[in-house]
Amino acid sequence: MDHSRAERRRDRRIPLGCKVAIRVEGTREPVVGVCVELSVGGMTIQSSHVPRMDEVFELVVLPPEPGGVHSPLHVRARVRRCDGTAQPGLYEMGVEIIEVLR
Repeated sequence: MDHSRAERRRDRRIPLGCKVAIRVEGTREPVVGVCVELSVGGMTIQSSHVPRMDEVFELVVLPPEPGGVHSPLHVRARVRRCDGTAQPGLYEMGVEIIEVLR
């Protein structure tokens, strides 16, 4: 059994489905994706971006209701896994939150 994976799964995961902007170094425009779920230490993202393992980038998770009382979640995150999905060109990545920026 992979104990490191079991360790990460102890945190409660909240399903979201909110849009996310991924700010990849060296690109002008952010890559848009979906934050599928959120936990205390990380999140699962689906997007067209294929990251490098351990790549670090900024993410902005938009609130479910634009213009509501909630502010976007702005973090720096590190890629811990990336897998292709059944939909061609769509990837699912697990990221670790390393810093909350706002």
